[in-house]
Amino acid sequence: MGGEFLGQVTGAHGARVRLAIVSLADQTIELLEYQGLDRPSAPAKPFDPGFAHLALVVDDIDALLARIAAYGWMAQGTPQPIASGARAGTRVIYAVGPDGATIEFMQPPLVTVTTDPTS
Repeated sequence: MGGEFLGQVTGAHGARVRLAIVSLADQTIELLEYQGLDRPSAPAKPFDPGFAHLALVVDDIDALLARIAAYGWMAQGTPQPIASGARAGTRVIYAVGPDGATIEFMQPPLVTVTTDPTS
C-alpha cells in the first residue's frame, strides 16, 4: 500500500506500507510496517507523550518470552506480579521488538478450584 491514498490518510507522504491482518479472539488487528521514511534516531519509549502499545493476555508468559526472543524481542526486565487491585497476582512485562515496537504481556494468576469434601 502506498501512494496518494496513504499520504492523505496518514500524513506519511512517499511511504510504502507492508500490511498484515491478524484475527485474534474475535478481534482484528492491522499491523503496519512503514517503509521509505526517515526514522527518528531512537525509538519512542513507553513513557514518551503519544506513545501507544498493545497489551495481550497470555497463558504462559515465561514460555512466550523465550519464544519471541528468537525473533529479536527483548523483555524489559522480568515479569512482575501486580500487588493489589482487580488484577492482583497478574504477571506483567513489556517486550520491545527489533524495530522498537512495544507489546505488554499479562498472565493472570492461576485460579485454584477447591472442592468441599463435605458436600
